[in-house]
Amino acid sequence: MKLLFIAPYIPSPIRVRTYQLLRQLVRLGCKVTLVALEDTPLSESLRTELTELCDATYFVPLPRREANLRCLAALPTPKPLWVAYCDSPLFISTVQKLVQTEQFDVAHVEHLRAATVGKALGNLPCVLDAVDCITALQRQMFEQSAHIGQRLLAWEESVKLRHWEPRAYAAYREIAVTSQFDAEALSALGTRPQIHVIPNGVDSDYFHPDPKITPEPETLVFSGKMSYRANENAVLWFAARLWPRLKSECPNLHWIIVGSEPSKAIRALAVDRSITITGYVGDIRPYLSKSAIAICPLQIGVGIQNKALEAMAMGKPVVCSPIAGRALVEATHQGGITIAESDDAFIAACLSFLREPERRKAAGMAARQFVERHHRWDCTARAFTELYAQAGAAW
Repeated sequence: MKLLFIAPYIPSPIRVRTYQLLRQLVRLGCKVTLVALEDTPLSESLRTELTELCDATYFVPLPRREANLRCLAALPTPKPLWVAYCDSPLFISTVQKLVQTEQFDVAHVEHLRAATVGKALGNLPCVLDAVDCITALQRQMFEQSAHIGQRLLAWEESVKLRHWEPRAYAAYREIAVTSQFDAEALSALGTRPQIHVIPNGVDSDYFHPDPKITPEPETLVFSGKMSYRANENAVLWFAARLWPRLKSECPNLHWIIVGSEPSKAIRALAVDRSITITGYVGDIRPYLSKSAIAICPLQIGVGIQNKALEAMAMGKPVVCSPIAGRALVEATHQGGITIAESDDAFIAACLSFLREPERRKAAGMAARQFVERHHRWDCTARAFTELYAQAGAAW
């Protein structure tokens, strides 16, 4: 199968769904031509890896100034900023030229940010991996905004997306998302194409329990890119509402916050010596290994949480909010993940795992077994190849 894979960002271990999906599709025999917006500087090692992985690669520059000007121009229009930022004419013309000069069996388009390339695909069968319902995410951002300027902008984006997202997806016959919540949210917007739930996997060979590292029995970990608003919100929410109460119960408790670009507000938490802010790390596994449990207290979120899957693959029990856990409800039946419905329930779950090492160990083993059975990247890739076949047959 000759696949034209279009992404509004460079696939990388941080953009894990796109990166792992590409790798597995190639292993399944797909001949991939990758077109991606170069939104951040591309390291030579990653450029080499992607060039060797794919049959052909086209990295289209996305100058920040140009993207910001597009966003400014979009403010008085119906176009959401989510779309305007990546709506590069060079990106679209690159795709159009490839479709006109090369022969492909199907196109894979990643995310709402790239959905506008649909007009450049002509009669080529195509699948859109929407990943999440962005309208639902933006609505939560509006609800969680405290600053008046943020609230106004979040409200405007929410209104625009509610109309734009279903119309943008009308050009695609098959759409994939990572969770049932997102499928239902898109359907509620009036999205007409068929929506398929294809969950994320986790690289369980890379993320696995490390017998050389003994977990610290009173240590929590939270991981994620800290410049992402949902992660920053989760950290600050937990620090304000739950951390003082947990510390009063466990005076020696240690909290590790792992992730790049922590905001000034997050960095300020380090005044408490029992809180460690790592910033960017090349490998999060040692931090997961030495922690007793992982927490995922997201108050904003859609899709499936990779941070939870990675911690589970490392053999760590995860305590999470309802938003963070709604795509992993099945894991609660085996005890590998606990969804806390209230502040008190969150604290009780953390204390239970911290104080009962045997229960913690059993939950960690259950978490690992769950992701090994239900969240494998090869299964994700096979589901997409079936979707490609459906799109081609329907066309």
